[in-house]
Amino acid sequence: MKYTPLALALLILMGAREPSEKRAEKKETKQEIINFLFKDYIGEKPSASFIVIKDGQIEDCQSFGYADLENKIRANCNTNYRLGSVTKQFTAMGILILIDQGKLKYDTRLTEVIPEFPEYGKEITIKNLLTHRSGLQEYSKLYPHDAEEQLVDKVVLDLLVQQDSLLFPANSKFKYSNSGYAVLAMIIERVSGKSFKEFMHQEIFEKTGMTNSTVYIKGHPIKNRAYGYKFNDTIYENKDQNLWSAIQGDGGIYSSVSDYVQWDSSLHDKTLIKSELINDAFSNWDENGKTDGKGYGFGWQIDIKNDRKYVMHGGSTTGFLNYALRIPSEKITVVIYTNTTDYGGLGRKANFLASYYSEGKIPIPADVLLEKDIEENGIENSTEKFNQLKADATKYDVVENDLVSLGFRYMKNEREKALSLFELVKTEYPHYLGGYFGLAQFYKSDGNKEKAVEYFKKVTEVATSEYQRQIDYSNKMIKELSE
Repeated sequence: MKYTPLALALLILMGAREPSEKRAEKKETKQEIINFLFKDYIGEKPSASFIVIKDGQIEDCQSFGYADLENKIRANCNTNYRLGSVTKQFTAMGILILIDQGKLKYDTRLTEVIPEFPEYGKEITIKNLLTHRSGLQEYSKLYPHDAEEQLVDKVVLDLLVQQDSLLFPANSKFKYSNSGYAVLAMIIERVSGKSFKEFMHQEIFEKTGMTNSTVYIKGHPIKNRAYGYKFNDTIYENKDQNLWSAIQGDGGIYSSVSDYVQWDSSLHDKTLIKSELINDAFSNWDENGKTDGKGYGFGWQIDIKNDRKYVMHGGSTTGFLNYALRIPSEKITVVIYTNTTDYGGLGRKANFLASYYSEGKIPIPADVLLEKDIEENGIENSTEKFNQLKADATKYDVVENDLVSLGFRYMKNEREKALSLFELVKTEYPHYLGGYFGLAQFYKSDGNKEKAVEYFKKVTEVATSEYQRQIDYSNKMIKELSE
């Protein structure tokens, strides 16, 4: 029996209420939708591993593809991936443990721990570092890109100590800072008297039972290791390291989705720190302090949808792309680790899995269903399908940016689908930059400079200040394409 994407999703969501004679059919349909979500990793390709945790129990854990293509080692739920910025929640926990032990405070100044820091370090607090409000310069702009040696946390600190100013006064604005989390790793070392790796193992991994996890040090073996890959148009090449891959505090932990169960449990049970500190980590902080809104906590991004708090973080580094999502009110956690950056959309995959396992309490990401309908029935009816999904906001979560991302996924090989989706976003959301930006890039790659300039100009007209990077890029393209 063939189901439309909507009927399929609803069938899945209502699966718990199906009569027993249909359970085998339901199980098959569930696997079909999961295979669709992870189709890019099926076969002799780099891998993806995911886990869904609900009420502290594993609801599902699957892997696709290879952790090690050269040696034909398939991924499994114990495969260790480099976490990239998902590491930040562990680094932040290390700081919170020291605060819980009375060895640090939120308002401890950087110069109190690292006295050799320049005078401006007196402006920066531990809380500023945790919340990306320190103003520290980015290490990637301070270290030669042709250097032979990988950068490590200690050298990041040395580079920052040599600078004579901040990018902006501490706590005056938010700017995501890998430098800040490398400095936090050094603070953990100074205050604890242990290496960052020793501290993570003794204070977090051992106490939570994360026996598979470790901190990367060049030359040290990592069990169950996944290696990173990049597709070069003909084959997948091993692209596991770059200049920044040896930095620990901002992205250097290797772990598995199976170990995340233990980590998730410690966050629910307050195994490592008291509940007030956990609540602080899961709250947004601005220049005035803690708020109930969207933003950034301590190693976690914060979102509010349908009166529910979502805490999550992505991680992207050479050869690896990861995503961790927690919805505390539903006690649902979804984690996806992959060893390639060639395929995105992990957030939408995580939200789709969270929706399924919430039995319909959490809206389904509409773009997943739209993509499945396009794959099965073509692009011609995509507007009609979109309108069906948009009409029921309680069941389907329509996010403009996700629709644009879907368009970009079609750009290389199925351009007409990309064009249709960008036109759809432009029509449905005329005050949002995404459709115009997609169309500008489409026509730029098509060699139609006039149309590209037209839509880049629209980007600059409708984009708000939060999209300054897109505005700057669009202005640059307008100038170049107009010459």
